[in-house]
Amino acid sequence: MDYVFSALIIASPWLFGFTNEPINTRIAVALGSGMAVYSFCTEYELGVLRGLPFSANLFLDMLIGIFLGSAFMHISMGSRGGLVFFILGFLVLYDVFHTNRPIDRSAS
Repeated sequence: MDYVFSALIIASPWLFGFTNEPINTRIAVALGSGMAVYSFCTEYELGVLRGLPFSANLFLDMLIGIFLGSAFMHISMGSRGGLVFFILGFLVLYDVFHTNRPIDRSAS
């Protein structure tokens, strides 16, 4: 889902019609691009470089979800971008808390 969410976040200004809000457009492109880059480097089935632990990926996803979910309060109060960010942040957090975490068998 990381790549889907990153593409959706990047495309959100054009999909949901807030390209006239330059700050929100930059935020969407920067966060979505960052999410794609660290997903590309994560140790999981869709990771290519596999240098970032999966738990770190989930933590970064959680930070992006919290930022997007609260962005309407401090960046885009009352704008369309703020509402879209709120919804996308909620969806990212929902995904983080409903992702099955791999069992660490090295501790036993």
